[in-house]
Amino acid sequence: MMKVNAPMESMQTETAFELTATEAQQRGKEEQYVFVDVREVFEHQVEAVADAIVHPFSGFDAHRLNQEIDGRRPIFYCRTGVRSRKALNMMLKSGFDAQHIVGGIQGWKADGLPVESSKTGTSIDVMRQTQLAAGSILVGLSALAYFFNPLWMVGVTAVGLGLFHAGASGSCALASAISWLPWNRTTSCQS
Repeated sequence: MMKVNAPMESMQTETAFELTATEAQQRGKEEQYVFVDVREVFEHQVEAVADAIVHPFSGFDAHRLNQEIDGRRPIFYCRTGVRSRKALNMMLKSGFDAQHIVGGIQGWKADGLPVESSKTGTSIDVMRQTQLAAGSILVGLSALAYFFNPLWMVGVTAVGLGLFHAGASGSCALASAISWLPWNRTTSCQS
């Protein structure tokens, strides 16, 4: 991948860093480009741009990615374009050239472009399953505390602290466990 040494102002005249989905699809056909999905693995497993590699933003490392893609130029995408824009900025600050898709995979689909969909046993993504599970656990524990014994509030507190930790750290043990359930296994999208 080419190293970028020019000031940011002059780079913007040479290269457009933000691409529409249609522009990205056209560039993605060229060998020097590679689609990089910066969403989490479980998001990628639900749907992805064909032949995209996964490099989650939660563990983003520009130098490691540069080695992984072997000199090709990354076109980042995420769900809506927020994380991919941040990944783009990190890549540029590290001195590498890159682009991202404005609007993410949602913009890609809105333009009628194809995505690879998973063949899992459910259409509910892992994060929504996690939210449903956490909410159900909280309601159940609250009911037990109200109707039987207030000590069940300890469980409510534990789940609340777990959710706080997940939000603060970007790592959710419950989501990881749910992603390993049989109906969430997939082989149709590359990872």
